[in-house]
Amino acid sequence: MTCWPSAASDHSIVITVEGDTYNRAQQILKGKPVTEFTSFKGVEAQRDVVDFILIQQALALGGLDLNYDFSTKTHDDRNLKLIKEGYLLIGFDSFWFSEAHEIESNVYISDPVVSKGDYWAGVYVGKNNHKAQNVRTLQELKQLTFISSKHWGADWKTLEDIAPKSLTHDTDWLAMAKVVSLGWVDAMLAPFNSSSPFEYKENKYHIVAIDGIKVSLNDSRHFLVSKKHPRGKETFEALQKGLKILKDKNAFTKAYKDIGFINSEVNHWKVLNPTSK
Repeated sequence: MTCWPSAASDHSIVITVEGDTYNRAQQILKGKPVTEFTSFKGVEAQRDVVDFILIQQALALGGLDLNYDFSTKTHDDRNLKLIKEGYLLIGFDSFWFSEAHEIESNVYISDPVVSKGDYWAGVYVGKNNHKAQNVRTLQELKQLTFISSKHWGADWKTLEDIAPKSLTHDTDWLAMAKVVSLGWVDAMLAPFNSSSPFEYKENKYHIVAIDGIKVSLNDSRHFLVSKKHPRGKETFEALQKGLKILKDKNAFTKAYKDIGFINSEVNHWKVLNPTSK
């Protein structure tokens, strides 16, 4: 593994990825080649881990033969800039279309891996914040304080539209979870887990989803390839071909459902900010 911006060898392509994502993917793969991994059933993982594994499968299925030199400790906003400027060939994490659209003259945008309107987020509050846990209406939701990141385009726009009591910006998910757990901020948006109870907890935080409500993020998710990179066009063509093969197998939807990112357990929960597709 290298550290950006150290150059890869002539036979490999530098790919930036969050360290936690990379490490969790290696734990899941257990030494298997990524192309041999077949199911996320029973696997504890976040959406970015699914994307990291399945995009490599898509590129291989599309006939692209590349060796990857992974660089960790990066962020979505930095990746967008690197892809836009041609320093990074492709992002191994998907982006919301609202983010991709802003730089579409510099990037190829893949077919969606999550279609517009198909994703709901949970409203997570501190385990001991019983008042917030009793929220059931949009008007009550507006009385809460929220924390999110301006770099998460769909999340931030959704919360701006909801217009809560206050909306604080941070760039670190762990820091957000901690302040919500402590009750310094009431709530944050986060994906549902694979099964209830829907919660995230570690030594320094414990946040839970408000039962019975969800928020619609009315956007689609896509992979991006740099138009400025010398291998951009061939990579995008291979990606599109491979994505079609995986989508014909329902691979992305199945994987997202297996990890709870798209969760049938909350189908009957009330959407507090209904939007049209």
